[in-house]
Amino acid sequence: MRRLMLGLLLLLVAAPARAQQEGVYTLPHFTFENGAAMTDMKVGYVTYGTLNAAKSNAVLLVPGTSSGRHWADDYVGPGKMYDTDKYYFVGVDPIGGGTSSQPKDGLGPDFPHYTIRDIVRAEHDLVTGGLGLSGLLAVAGPSMGSFQGVEWGVTYPGFAKGLILIVPAARSDNHFRSMVDAMVAMITLDPAYQGGKYTTNPTEGMRRAGTLYFPWLYSDAYLQTLTTDAQYQQALWAFGTAWSKVWDTNAILLRYLASRNHDASIPYGGDMRAALGRVTAKALMLVSMTDRTIPGYLSRELYAGLKDATWVEIPTIRGHLGGAAPLKDSGEYVFMADRIRPFLDSLGQ
Repeated sequence: MRRLMLGLLLLLVAAPARAQQEGVYTLPHFTFENGAAMTDMKVGYVTYGTLNAAKSNAVLLVPGTSSGRHWADDYVGPGKMYDTDKYYFVGVDPIGGGTSSQPKDGLGPDFPHYTIRDIVRAEHDLVTGGLGLSGLLAVAGPSMGSFQGVEWGVTYPGFAKGLILIVPAARSDNHFRSMVDAMVAMITLDPAYQGGKYTTNPTEGMRRAGTLYFPWLYSDAYLQTLTTDAQYQQALWAFGTAWSKVWDTNAILLRYLASRNHDASIPYGGDMRAALGRVTAKALMLVSMTDRTIPGYLSRELYAGLKDATWVEIPTIRGHLGGAAPLKDSGEYVFMADRIRPFLDSLGQ
């Protein structure tokens, strides 16, 4: 159970132990996909390693739905999964959380409902305008990070040489939407939520929403390892409790709605093959076949639409979290690192 809690906290707010530089880039003006606009929008980030003279070894690390710029801290360092002896890594806070602009800055429930495409356009502005890069070696991330990776490939073909897509898909489906809808209902039914105009963060709804998400994060085989009621209760409440410690309620609602509503094919008339046909990057897909958050057919749809993709199945019973948050030094971590390091090497610099 201690390892479980460690994994969840890593997924949410891994400690910035190896961060070399924290930064915030401000976009003077940003227009969202829904037409809303914001001035002086902040995009937070952290860097690791050294950018080479040619500026050709940069890898963007993009987080899952409830994570932020430090999601990969335990995986970044000399000789690690994301090897700072060779590459320069940039961890980013998507719109709506961390050190990026978010509801608690003042707009509360009126903060724009952003999309994954909005997130990626803001990241592109950070990478080009803030960091002065004309390209990336790769974009890497799990879950919603894979949504972002795919959108990088679709919206900016050729900008990144590679995409590392972990527990991946190019869209959400009714399966995931129903999970998010249940969580939203639980959070907004909390009397302390007050229509989003609260003055004190209403954490009880978040804690209870986590119990709805919990069984979808793991496989049946993993749930059977919780052999005592104490183990079960601790696991049941772990995810929502971790949310309540680090997230503003309006912020987590908007973040999960962005994932809920994502579909890379929307700008292409619903034609997923047309959308994915724009991707020129080489892709490494690391798939958990025990994943109940992103069903396997969505990963297969993505694989079928990419021109140059390698499909790898992670041996895990930890379901979605087996790929999204492999425990430090676990078999899953070693397996993934042994495939990610050579993939990055194969892209050149």
